[in-house]
Amino acid sequence: MVWPSIGPAGVPPRLEAPLDVWTDGDVRVTATLVDHRPTAPSYGFRFDTPDGSITVSGDTTVSQNLIDLARGTDYLVHEVIDLAWVESLGSVLPKEFFEPLKQHLIESHTTIEQVGRDVAEPAGAKNLVLTHLLPENNPKGRWQQARRGYSGRLIVGEDLMELSVG
Repeated sequence: MVWPSIGPAGVPPRLEAPLDVWTDGDVRVTATLVDHRPTAPSYGFRFDTPDGSITVSGDTTVSQNLIDLARGTDYLVHEVIDLAWVESLGSVLPKEFFEPLKQHLIESHTTIEQVGRDVAEPAGAKNLVLTHLLPENNPKGRWQQARRGYSGRLIVGEDLMELSVG
């Protein structure tokens, strides 16, 4: 298999189909390139089993490749960042540090406002599990705002949380 190349800015190409990673009698693992520029390559993974499917985003901004990979998944486990928190960093960091950091965080992560509406809903994910929460100490209610524009079930992930598939 030939893996697609990524441009110098770290932006992945649009894939026609997920990449096969591994298959046995019960599990199929596929992957796709996601956009975590400038860090590349970055991947999202999907695990299909007889009981159901789980798709994991990895660090990424809104990614059509990931949406395609997650179509109809039972669980979409997706990272999320609070844009209000990013903006608040401007009051504690010098401007010369804050501006490049802000640009990176916004260009390479998915915000609370985007994750449900722009990723989980178009993918048709039955459940959206928020993970890799930035900042980790946000009130749970703030993460619940990700349900705007999303018709499935929203779950705010916690360490050691277990969810059943199937």
